[in-house]
Amino acid sequence: MLLFMKRSWIIVFLILCCFHNANAQKSNAEKIIGCWTFKTFEFVNPDEFSKEIIKEAQNTEVCFDTNGKFTSTKSGANAFTITGVYSLSEDGKTLSQKRDIATDGIDEDAEIVVLDAENLTFKLEFGTMLLQRKK
Repeated sequence: MLLFMKRSWIIVFLILCCFHNANAQKSNAEKIIGCWTFKTFEFVNPDEFSKEIIKEAQNTEVCFDTNGKFTSTKSGANAFTITGVYSLSEDGKTLSQKRDIATDGIDEDAEIVVLDAENLTFKLEFGTMLLQRKK
């Protein structure tokens, strides 16, 4: 009887732990909120301008807010700020954006490959982008 009670308590404990962990995990919609800093980009087909593009984009900051808006800011000699709206797919694996500026063919969906407390990695048609959470 004592062995049965110990097993029962262990099973109850494991069920409670699993329930707690499931509730403690955040969705991608929650995890993406905040500011991220561009670190690097791996082009599918790099060319002679790839390194220059990466260097120019270094330390660009992208901030996502809870209202579905984003701001992308680059400081320095070629400073700029871009604003727009974003949304995540129902499964949280695809980010769609629409910038407030009128240009054709730039906004595209991105597959979220990694999204944790420190890293955000997007896969785009032309390569993979790595950002790190701003500290």
